[in-house]
Amino acid sequence: MRENLLLAFASLLLVSQAGSGPTTLKSATYRFDDLVAQKEANATFRPILDGLTHGGYHIDVHEVFLLPGSTPHHGHRHQQEVLFLVSEGELQVNVAGKTAVLGPGSAAFVASGDEHDIQNASNRPAQYFEVILDAGAKSQH
Repeated sequence: MRENLLLAFASLLLVSQAGSGPTTLKSATYRFDDLVAQKEANATFRPILDGLTHGGYHIDVHEVFLLPGSTPHHGHRHQQEVLFLVSEGELQVNVAGKTAVLGPGSAAFVASGDEHDIQNASNRPAQYFEVILDAGAKSQH
């Protein structure tokens, strides 16, 4: 299923990232059923991993289950780069002034500093995975 493929993708990011230090990520697997859900009004978030890669980059990966007509936050910009991987439903994604409707298997990449937002504009729930990479963290460690 798509979520298994997306989790495999996130796991592949970690294969060569074993290292030393308390905040450096080690190679691991993450079963979806074992992830702890954090419920909010219109969305459920499941953190998958959050830490430093062996190369010193900060990476944060989580799953989002978004109710119909909802958005997890308003449009914004930040230093981190973001990859959205859609596994279920349809999402309207706005990146750098361009809008696209994305379905299962689709992806969107947001470069550092580009304004973006994501919303479930459909009448059924949507699920996506968000991979956030912060290259700026490397210079801090």
